[in-house]
Amino acid sequence: MSKFQIGDKVKFLNAIGGGVVTKVNDDFVFVQDETGFDMPMQPTELIRMADMSGAGKMFNRQVPGGGQQSVEEAKNVFTPKKPDSVESLQDTVKQLQSQVANLKDQVAKLKRQLAAAQKQGAKELASNILSQHMVGDGEAEVDLHIDMLCENPGELAPHEAFQTQMRYFRTCLNHAFDNHLKKVTFIHGVGRGILKDEIMAELKKYDNIAVMDAPMRKYGVGAVEVYFK
Repeated sequence: MSKFQIGDKVKFLNAIGGGVVTKVNDDFVFVQDETGFDMPMQPTELIRMADMSGAGKMFNRQVPGGGQQSVEEAKNVFTPKKPDSVESLQDTVKQLQSQVANLKDQVAKLKRQLAAAQKQGAKELASNILSQHMVGDGEAEVDLHIDMLCENPGELAPHEAFQTQMRYFRTCLNHAFDNHLKKVTFIHGVGRGILKDEIMAELKKYDNIAVMDAPMRKYGVGAVEVYFK
């Protein structure tokens, strides 16, 4: 668990500046700087202003001439100042380049995490495509209308649309067996009855299922229920 909390004032250890913590998750601490931009940072790259150990002493220390330098006074040491020479301008540029490089690293890491999450989601969906069609405990409802299966159905020839519908039907049926579902309702529509006839012919190949017309009050004559024994 991160030692930082929302509202903490922090400084950057490897770059000039700091800000206020606006969000904390398992990987990053998001710090809003003076420009209002939320920067994702590693916890190890930050020091809380109230932390008096280690690097924290840089923000609250004894100074020559007596007294203890306050946090507010210490801010001036780490706040970029208007460059008064070519050398100071170069230093400022290097510091900004370092912050940009750090942001690029954080963005790249976030992209890798997103890609991994998407890959895992695709893998889980591939193992049980019916997970997106579940309507109850062990029950699914699959709409086989072609506009529910592809983005541009108008670009498909009739035989291509029919093949797409049958492929999806067979995939869902296989996943229902593999995942031990109790019932799947296939909505085939009315049309010319070609899709329904082909589905019924396919279902007759199985002995361990029961097939019934779906309730007319809900589906009309455009759906069939498949029960798995």
